[in-house]
Amino acid sequence: MNDILALLKIKNIPAKVSLMKTRIIFSLAIPVLFFSSIFPEIIKAQTRPSPKLEIEIPKLVARVNGVDIESKYIKFRLSKIEKTLNRPLTVKEKTSIIKNLIEKEIVRELVSQQGEKENLKVDNKLIEKELKSLEAVYSSEGEFKNALKVRNISIEDIKKSMQIDFNARQLLNAQIKGKINISDEEVKKYYEDNKSKFHRPEAYHTRHILAAYFPPEALKNQTIGELKKNKEYFAQIAEQKIDKVIEELKNGADFKELAKTQSDDESSRESGGDLDFIYKGIFEASFDKAAGELKPGETSGKIRTRFGFHVIKLIEKKPAEIAPFEEMKTGIQKYLFLEEAKKHVANYVEKLKQNAKIETFFN
Repeated sequence: MNDILALLKIKNIPAKVSLMKTRIIFSLAIPVLFFSSIFPEIIKAQTRPSPKLEIEIPKLVARVNGVDIESKYIKFRLSKIEKTLNRPLTVKEKTSIIKNLIEKEIVRELVSQQGEKENLKVDNKLIEKELKSLEAVYSSEGEFKNALKVRNISIEDIKKSMQIDFNARQLLNAQIKGKINISDEEVKKYYEDNKSKFHRPEAYHTRHILAAYFPPEALKNQTIGELKKNKEYFAQIAEQKIDKVIEELKNGADFKELAKTQSDDESSRESGGDLDFIYKGIFEASFDKAAGELKPGETSGKIRTRFGFHVIKLIEKKPAEIAPFEEMKTGIQKYLFLEEAKKHVANYVEKLKQNAKIETFFN
């Protein structure tokens, strides 16, 4: 609970339904100023791609107590974001992201300078582990190194940046250590005041057999062009397959065993098509509707989704409910702790800013 860098990387979602489990996972996040979110505009953006637009970023974007912050780090992180999104950014989005990245670099430099004053040390093994994680975003080591080369960034530059982050972790953790205490009364009050956040929709435990539009064998052996060209043919084959499966079920075949041999869903095939509990709204409307109309032990007719044709068997149904307090208690404690940590860290960073000379060169 005392790892500030961890809390700064999570999204702020009070309660989230687990796709395949009966419990709700209480997902917590605190975007403290030190690592403030860089996606505020992206979340609101239209999904239709816009033309790629270039924004001129000066070589020097900021100066903190006489230390220059160069744009190459901003450009590198911006390219990583664009790669993750896999679509062009609008001018508004890109400008907002750049400003947030610059702000982040300013605070990182402030904290780094403070860390140097306090003579903080970092384990090199942690840096190497973080470097491998960064490389994993790229398809190969060569692509990663080329991305660095294009932006005039060395591996040593990256390691230095990571060292700053780890220094920040130690420094910021110290600002909250022993200063935050969340009582049971506070946790209970939050639960009672926010019960709507802990709502669980209706849930279905089902098995299914899928006849996919593009079965695994076709995906392995044919090009995308060939698959598109033969789409209607594959759809006909899939429908014929599921019709045959339904006929076998009517004649007394065991659903679980049939799924093991006939289903195209490789993730559930070995378990006999078992999907565990799925909350209403996770799958497509046609699947939800069919599951909702079944009684435990009953089997559906043919269901069509964007994946292909399904037949499902309902094992158990759970009504909508409010998640019990005991299941949510630990998550709420973490959430309230992080809310308080956010305030402490933001106050600390603000004090560093007040005592620093900061100049910015991107408008």
